[in-house]
Formats: sequence, structure tokens, C-alpha cells
Amino acid sequence: MSVTSISSKNKNLLWAVSAGRCEYAGCNKVLHTDILTNKKCNSAYIAHIVGDESTGPRGDVKRSKLLANDINNLMLLCDTHHRMVDADEITYTESYLLEMKRQHEERIKRITDIAPNMSSEIILYGANIGVNNSPLSYQSANEALLYDYYPASDYPIELGYKNASLTDDMDAYWITEEANLFTQFNLKIKPRLMQGNTDHYSVFAIAPQPLLIKFGVLLNDLNNVKVYQKHREPSTWKWQTASSDIEYILREPDDKTKVPVLVFSMSATVTYDRIQKALGNNTSIWEITINGAPNNDFLKTEALLSDFRRTVRHAFDKIKSYHGYTGLHIFPAMPVSASVELGRVWMPKVDMPMTIYDANKEKNDFYMTITIK
Repeated sequence: MSVTSISSKNKNLLWAVSAGRCEYAGCNKVLHTDILTNKKCNSAYIAHIVGDESTGPRGDVKRSKLLANDINNLMLLCDTHHRMVDADEITYTESYLLEMKRQHEERIKRITDIAPNMSSEIILYGANIGVNNSPLSYQSANEALLYDYYPASDYPIELGYKNASLTDDMDAYWITEEANLFTQFNLKIKPRLMQGNTDHYSVFAIAPQPLLIKFGVLLNDLNNVKVYQKHREPSTWKWQTASSDIEYILREPDDKTKVPVLVFSMSATVTYDRIQKALGNNTSIWEITINGAPNNDFLKTEALLSDFRRTVRHAFDKIKSYHGYTGLHIFPAMPVSASVELGRVWMPKVDMPMTIYDANKEKNDFYMTITIK
């Protein structure tokens, strides 16, 4: 128990830098409001990292008195964690607690550094993939926004069709899901555009690739859009900052006089015999892939997604220059964010109509799903 009378200045400063939340790693409990009654209260304890008495927790004969009223030696804690850190000096060493304090206060600083105009509406779009429901949540999306944006609302804009009983091996699935996506978009997002709304949107989507491409087509008119990618390692939606040596490769067919096909071999390899199985041999197969082996977790950075947009734009223009304004058959095996951006890159008044295929073992491989004109 503290015997030092901590100055009002340092008490106020500690409340400010901690944002009135418990600084114990992983707790973050609000200490100024009762979670049950929502009434204002003070449930905080100000704890000394180096005890203010030499005989106290982590106490020192010389340093205890010197640091007793030092803001750098104080932590704001809830009752539970205040008791824990004082009862176990072996686990809760001075260096351990200082690191907790540093991480918490740096996080609060980064969050509060976000400019007032950097709000973003969160859009969640999910549809069943096989028998699996879409694992989207507002909380995980919220975490991915920080520290660039803050949520514009306590609730996301949800476009998915909840409790859908259909699966993606049924023809009715594609008709129903495409219609629902179109309807939800027109109800929840299009009115904002009609009113000249310039909100920023953060997009989180998990669905079969043809639907993601369609979703991207609908988003086309939204300029202030940031599309996120679900990573496996680490398990997060937040874009990573590590540099990458990944490059996109556009492979052209030798014979450019047949039915045009654009294959995306990025998250997995799509062999040409699978294309011919669906369309026959009268095909000119173009392909966008990556250097190295295709894999489902390569798209780690926003820069790579921007590179993908440029590659697709170049491919659309080049294919059209050879084949004219005819139908383009799309066979995708790529990350979810790339699927959405493919749709956003496509321009309805300029680009070739797209017929999109989906791989499904119940349908014995690729089969036609959605046409975009």
C-alpha cells in the first residue's frame, strides 16, 4: 500500500496518458465508468513500479524515495491487477512493469494522434464458401484500422446474407447471393453516393471469388476505399509493413485469335487443362501469376495490392487490343482483396464483359457462375 501523497499534477497526468484505462497488458479496463450501471466512478489504483518504501514491492533503499512521486514510476491499474503486481515481485519485475506502461501509453498516444478527419465507415461483406460461414467481425476490422483511421460508427455496414441455407455448388446460390448483394448495396451505400457523400470506407470481405469481383464492380464509384486482406500468419486483417520481393507476371498466349481467357494463378496454380475442360481447346489463355510458387498468404502489403491493380489494368487493355470488345472468361485463384480490386479496376464503359468461373469439387472443377456486363 502506498504511503506517498502523489501530487495532483501527477495524478491528472497519469490519468491522461493512460486514457483512464488499466495499464496491465491485455486488460485495458475502463476505470472511470461502471460496466454494469454505466455510471461514472473511480475504480483506479495508482501503483508504484518501484515501491515508495524500501520494504515494499520492488523497493530500494535509495530509489524508493527518489521515485515515489515520479510520473515515470506510476501505473494506473484496476483493483485485480494492482493486487497481482504487488503480490508477485518475482513475475512482476521493474523492467516488466515499465514495458507494460510504455506499450500502453504509446498505444494511447498513437490512437489519439489520428486526425479528426480520419474516420472510416467499416463495410463487412460475407457469403458462404462451401458449408463454411464468413468469419467477419466488427472488432477484428476495428483493430485493423488502427492507427490510420478510427471507426466512423459503432456499427459496421453489413451486406452479407445471414443464415443462408444455400451453398456455392447450387445454381440458386449465385442468383440469390448476387441479387442480395445488389439490393443491400443499393439500400446501404448507394444513397450516400447519390447525396455526394465523401466518406472513407474500409472494406473487409470473405466470399467466393466471383461474388467478391461483383462486389468490387459495385464499389467502383467509391474513390475513398481501402480494401483489407485476411492474413494467416500473423492472423490479422492489418496490412503488414515488411518489404516483399513478390512481382506479378503477365503471360501471353502464342495464338491470340481464339476465345480470350484470363487466368489468375496467384493463391494456387490453375493448370490450362482445367480451362480447356470447361471451354474446350479454342481458347487464347492469358495468365497473371507471381514469381515463385503461388500461395494463399503472399499478399501482405498495400503496395503489393496497388501493383496488382496496375497489372490488371495493363492486362485488360492489352487483351482488348487483340480480341476487341468480346466476352472475357475469368478463372480466378487469388486472395480476397485482389478479387475485390479486380472488380474495382474493371470499367463498365470501356472493358470487355466478364464471365467468371468458380472452382468447386461438387461441380467437378471450374464452372460458370456470374456474368458482368
